[in-house]
Amino acid sequence: MAMMANTTIADLRRDHETIDILARRLSGLIETTAEPEKLSLALDHLLHAVADHLDREDATIYTLALSAQPGISRGKVDQVRDEFERLKCNWKEYLVHWTTEQIAADRDGFVQATRAMMPRLRGRVQLEDSLLVAVALQTEPSTPSYH
Repeated sequence: MAMMANTTIADLRRDHETIDILARRLSGLIETTAEPEKLSLALDHLLHAVADHLDREDATIYTLALSAQPGISRGKVDQVRDEFERLKCNWKEYLVHWTTEQIAADRDGFVQATRAMMPRLRGRVQLEDSLLVAVALQTEPSTPSYH
């Protein structure tokens, strides 16, 4: 696996929880009259959480996790990996575009873009989390059951 050697499934799941909390926070802020600086700061916190997470986990987790699940086709594995790569590209474009200045200049555009991006990001985190749980369950040593 291409994850860093000392990264555990628990570490990745904590990352997911942090990303989800920060994404929900930003989603909530866009529905208020928050100043562009506050929106930009919330986005910056989310950006760093996602970047730190991606340093620990890459697309190979999908291949490993999905391949381990019975009945998953190679096409499905490729589809999930491709969706992940597309989201990463869209995420980078979103981050490059939405600077504090751009948010101030086009708050409505930022709100619309964020309403579109946050559910995708949160959905990906939920998918990763479910895959990590599946991998963890498959790799746990089985304990004998005594009746």
